Amino acid sequence: MPKILLIDDDEVQLRLQQSILAGQGYAIYSTADGPQGILLYKTHHPDLVLLDIGLPTISGIEVLKQIRQIDPKAKIIVITGYASVESAVLAIREGAWDYVRKPYDVNALLKKIESALSVVSN
Repeated sequence: MPKILLIDDDEVQLRLQQSILAGQGYAIYSTADGPQGILLYKTHHPDLVLLDIGLPTISGIEVLKQIRQIDPKAKIIVITGYASVESAVLAIREGAWDYVRKPYDVNALLKKIESALSVVSN
């Protein structure tokens, strides 16, 4: 069962993602806090991270950088409601697997998740 870590400060969004992904058979870990998300990554070594950029304590981009330092092969899909070309380029440059704007189509997100999980890291 693939493990997915959700990091999003929007509690409604977090619960919605948890429900959808658990219903798809994924093991879910979640937090609304960036530093806690980094700790959960270290502890559980998830197969994929869904990461919001707009976090309150440290930015999602900083969380992305720190997770990539822990595991350069980490698969991270950045999800944001504050989409811009600059933030997309920065996220991809820092190693994000993909970039998704809120609101998103659930089926399209599930396909991105399946695609990321189907690629084996060497």
